[in-house]
Amino acid sequence: MKNLLRKIYHIPRNIERQKLNKQATINPSPLFVLGNQKSGTSAIGALLAELTNKSVTIDLVGIYEPNQTKLHKQEITFPEFVKKNKYDFSKEIIKEPSLTFLYDDIKSYFETNTNVFIVRDPRDNLRSILNRVDLPGNVEDLAETFPTEWKKAPVNWKRVIDSRWLGMPGDNYIEWMAYRWLKCIEIYEQNKEDFILIKYEDFIADKEGSIKKLAEQLDLPVLNDISSKVDIQYQPAGNRKVNKKEFFGEKNLKRIEDICGTKMKEYGYEF
Repeated sequence: MKNLLRKIYHIPRNIERQKLNKQATINPSPLFVLGNQKSGTSAIGALLAELTNKSVTIDLVGIYEPNQTKLHKQEITFPEFVKKNKYDFSKEIIKEPSLTFLYDDIKSYFETNTNVFIVRDPRDNLRSILNRVDLPGNVEDLAETFPTEWKKAPVNWKRVIDSRWLGMPGDNYIEWMAYRWLKCIEIYEQNKEDFILIKYEDFIADKEGSIKKLAEQLDLPVLNDISSKVDIQYQPAGNRKVNKKEFFGEKNLKRIEDICGTKMKEYGYEF
């Protein structure tokens, strides 16, 4: 998958990136594609860039751990972080879910115009995150029940699953992720005037039509044909066909619906 993304977006390796960072100029007003991890941000950001012939960053390499934690602890200031990653911040479209939780910093640093926020049914969203690292959704404690698998999971995905470092409440990994989803919605709703909202499910129903409509809403030109690219798998796919109750178990599924239920109804996600 990394090689595929590298080929599609000409992602430079570390040595190349250091050179490009020195040469790059920070874009003062990029378009940000935000939302929770595994909510369709990669596909939508990539297809929008392809359709409108815009340059794009798909995931900020520089925000990988330990830098993300340092940013939130303010051990690295946001302006310092941007300057260290000038190449990625030189693009016209920047897709990075982790920046959702730094949106106040984005607004302070950049001349933000209209950005894109993507929401997905939290049950599918959380299931897809766990699918990404081959972990189950129906246990009480991942680290205790699957210690080897949890230990092997990439640290950046562990930080998505265990979001207590972001201040998320909860008694287990499902609750931490559910509150993370809720926090994303809260950030969107506090800044609604800055975003065009896309439901992942609407995008899946009509990928090409959704991207063209988004470009029109953003007043961006439609320059390229994306019909042959809408089914490219930009990130490893989860198993959308799995039964939610079977995957999470009754107790963990109830946890998600109890925590996210009010907002799920507001955004059209039925129980």
